[in-house]
Formats: sequence, structure tokens, C-alpha cells
Amino acid sequence: MATEEQTSHNANGVIYSTSYTKDGQRLTISNRRVTKLGFWLRKLADPTGDVTFEIRKISPDDVISSKVWGDASALPTEDTYEEVEFDTPQTVNEEVRICADFSGGDGSNFVVVRYQNTDVKGDEYRSQYQSPNWVDSAAQDGAYIYTYEEAAAGLENKSANMGAKMIAGKMI
Repeated sequence: MATEEQTSHNANGVIYSTSYTKDGQRLTISNRRVTKLGFWLRKLADPTGDVTFEIRKISPDDVISSKVWGDASALPTEDTYEEVEFDTPQTVNEEVRICADFSGGDGSNFVVVRYQNTDVKGDEYRSQYQSPNWVDSAAQDGAYIYTYEEAAAGLENKSANMGAKMIAGKMI
């Protein structure tokens, strides 16, 4: 499996219940079955509640894939790469947002999401959600890695292993 990434990070975003609740990256994923997703995270003080990693459509803002990483209290206090493996990986072929979501905590107990405060990837940008709006920052990039397989490769293997051939719609 291959990976796509933007691993530079020099700044802290924060997510908690009464502020931004999602932080990540807006990007285009072209015909890839995304199996894993990860971000650099840490906790400040004692946040509690689920941290969830998501792949979301741009419009409408629907979830494509989602997986609970775990409780925010289990995060380390140092910046650490954290990753989930999706139970049912989906093929993505559109512009999306990938993000960490945390709706617990407060202004003293929150999750830190690392990002780069300069533009690293020109066709991507950091994206944050504070209900009811997404805020995109073209001059910044979220730090992430996602693992994928090309969607078409799996189809080729399945058809090659069928064991029977067809000509003009008839089995031979």
C-alpha cells in the first residue's frame, strides 16, 4: 500500500466543544481506497470524549469514512502521530476534507492538532470547522498521512481470478 502525506508541522490548532471541533486538510483524493488516516495530536490538561478521524465530502458536508481513535484522555502530552484503520475503507474520487474531530473538553482541556503555518502543498490547505461553517486557510497546511490502494487495481485482480471467460455474453 502507498501513502500520501504532508508531514511538516510547526504550529498548534486546538479543538474542543465551544471552539473549532474539527481540524485537518482540504484536498483532492483521486480514485483511491483509503485504508488508514493519521494526524499529529496531543492533549492539553485533561480532555475527555471521543477523538474521531473522518473523511468528509465538501458538498454536501457528509461523512465518507469515520473511525473513533479513542478517548482524548489517552492522548500523550507530546506531539505524536496517531492513526486509525478504517473498518470499511471507501474509494474516494473527489475533493474532500480529512480531519480530526473532538467535541468534548473546554478552553482549558483540549486536543492539539499540528499544522504548518506556511503553504507546503499548493493544491491543498488547512480546514477547520466551527459550527455551522468550515474555514479554509490557503496559506497553511494540516499535517497528515493517509494510506491507500489504487481502486482500479482491485477490480483487475477480481476479474482475472474469475476462472471463466465470456465471449459475446456467453460462458466458454
